[in-house]
Amino acid sequence: ASMLYVAALAISAATYFGSAHLSVLVAAFFVFEACVGMYFPSIGTLRSRYLPDAQRSVIMNLFGIPLNLIVVSVFLSINTLGVSGALTCASAALGIASLCMTLLANSAKKE
Repeated sequence: ASMLYVAALAISAATYFGSAHLSVLVAAFFVFEACVGMYFPSIGTLRSRYLPDAQRSVIMNLFGIPLNLIVVSVFLSINTLGVSGALTCASAALGIASLCMTLLANSAKKE
């Protein structure tokens, strides 16, 4: 969960500082890319732990539909949102993912 919080913070910093502070922008994207590199192995572990093998592909495909709808809607409205708005949407999505991961971790501790 902390990796998602760090990724959300990095994208939020990139959104807030923009191109005014190039060194902060580059550092924020490096931190974000490090979080992406840690994401894929950890999500694979979580998938194997929480999703049954028989239904894993169906569940992942069903969750891919709303994800693709969000991506397409942000891309179609990029002229209205601008780069800052698109990064704000990414920050919000990472924040929601962080909260969901915290809730999942707390429910796993109770079991």
